[in-house]
Amino acid sequence: MKVDYKNFEIEVIDDKNYILNSSNNLRQYQKVYYEESEFHCSSKHAVIIKEHGIEISNAIICETEGATGIYENSYIIENDKIWIRVSNKIYCLKIPSLEIIWQKEFDQFTNFCFYKLEEDFLIHGELEIFRITKNGEIIWRFGGRDIWVNPEGSEELIIKDNVILLVDFESNRYILDFDGNLLEDISK
Repeated sequence: MKVDYKNFEIEVIDDKNYILNSSNNLRQYQKVYYEESEFHCSSKHAVIIKEHGIEISNAIICETEGATGIYENSYIIENDKIWIRVSNKIYCLKIPSLEIIWQKEFDQFTNFCFYKLEEDFLIHGELEIFRITKNGEIIWRFGGRDIWVNPEGSEELIIKDNVILLVDFESNRYILDFDGNLLEDISK
């Protein structure tokens, strides 16, 4: 996915074929972020920044928990930062250097996506929903009776009319306000 930001073109990709410490990779990255003790990575997401068509920085983030891809709600760019969801972590990187400002694990298994919510972010994790600050501090967290995946095709998280609508695996429905308070709990 590509986006224009200020005078930069920022591309975020899923580099599934990247192998840590291999000289045979199709692309070499200036910065490689991964846990030293981990060798098998389930998610490998890269950020490439160009200025006036010339690549000025790039980085790849490799993580080992739940496998994730790159979709519309995989990253947020603003204030010379990119927040990107990789596996069960959120990384905040400086633009354009792509140096890590912070990185933190949220859901135990996978963060599916995240959204801007007022001046904060809302993370749709597998086990919990989190509201966090732009500095990665948890404001509140909410867990339902089951995981936040719905096999019947219902959208698991919708932000609408100043509430958060949630649907879990068993199709139980929950309505939260933006402060994380449960307004309704509708069992299937």
